[in-house]
Amino acid sequence: MASALAGIRVIDISTSASGAWCSRMLSGFGADVVMLEGPAGHPLRHEAPLDSSGESIPGAYFLAGKRSAVFDLHADGAAGRLLALSEQSPVVVSSLRQHEWEALGLQPSQLGQGNAVVVHITPYGMTGERAALPGNELTVAALSGWAALNGESARAPLRPVAHQVAMCTGTLAAATVVGAVIERERSGGRGQEIDIAELDAMVSAGSPNVLRGQYTGRSTPRRDGVDITTGPVPVADGHFALTISRAHFWRDAMNVLGLDDLAEDPRWETSWYRQAHREEYAGRVSDAMRQWSKADLFEELAARRVVAGPVLTMDELSTNPHLAERGFWTELDGVTQPGAPFKLSATPWVLPSRPRPNAATRDPAG
Repeated sequence: MASALAGIRVIDISTSASGAWCSRMLSGFGADVVMLEGPAGHPLRHEAPLDSSGESIPGAYFLAGKRSAVFDLHADGAAGRLLALSEQSPVVVSSLRQHEWEALGLQPSQLGQGNAVVVHITPYGMTGERAALPGNELTVAALSGWAALNGESARAPLRPVAHQVAMCTGTLAAATVVGAVIERERSGGRGQEIDIAELDAMVSAGSPNVLRGQYTGRSTPRRDGVDITTGPVPVADGHFALTISRAHFWRDAMNVLGLDDLAEDPRWETSWYRQAHREEYAGRVSDAMRQWSKADLFEELAARRVVAGPVLTMDELSTNPHLAERGFWTELDGVTQPGAPFKLSATPWVLPSRPRPNAATRDPAG
């Protein structure tokens, strides 16, 4: 079965998780991705946790499906070699900032003799007052407002975990590359540069809250606390999220919990009234939910078409029957990993192998 990007070669000279996720997605669509790694290897190769052979588990996931070659961008003659390699590759993924390109004596517009699609994935973009500054997930989360939206008001703002910024940005970058490749084919080979800032990506992801701030002059407040109207609450074996936005959700959920008086009282039929008077019932509902296991409560509520869900922990996801039935998981050299986050009927997203170890003798042109 043909892959969507079969025949497209991608050179990845990035050192960030955002760049790695971008090229991983392109590889899954069938592109031939060649990572040009520094002598120490891609930074993700050294990220914990490690498997029994000492290989990085996150690195194996982010770098899967790609070929690898050692390439020191700062070595004598590296700029000329990169130019030569780019003539064979219509797409280049980079995390270099503008001053770093200049230090190499190169301009991105020279790649592929000016006909390459060059995607720049950096913390703050190629222009602007922060363009030359280093950044990471923590600083991007702080500057984008993500941290200000998450957590409880009495506690410090939260930070993302597990490369959330990188995966959001890398996904956006991959989609943009596909658009630029289509344009390149349509125009007969015209390349272009794509400037994607992690900061821009995360501000865009929070657009509804940004708009609220712009038009009301007030920031979206963080929660004062958690009850059944604002977030997951404790149950016997974990936490559970219950939606009570509609009258029948409320009525059926209260009946399941044995709170018949709340179910039948007409005062609670409207959402605005429930929200305004939540202190009158939130404690009772939470106490009733503590008597249930999350699996049993979900089964009872799902049978009544109440929107609800148990909070699954990371280790519980691998045995979740819904994900298994959808074929979400994939095997890479005997290791089970998350698979494609989408399904294409004709050109499915695949990952043919785990990344090969960094090999100094490998020819990046091969």
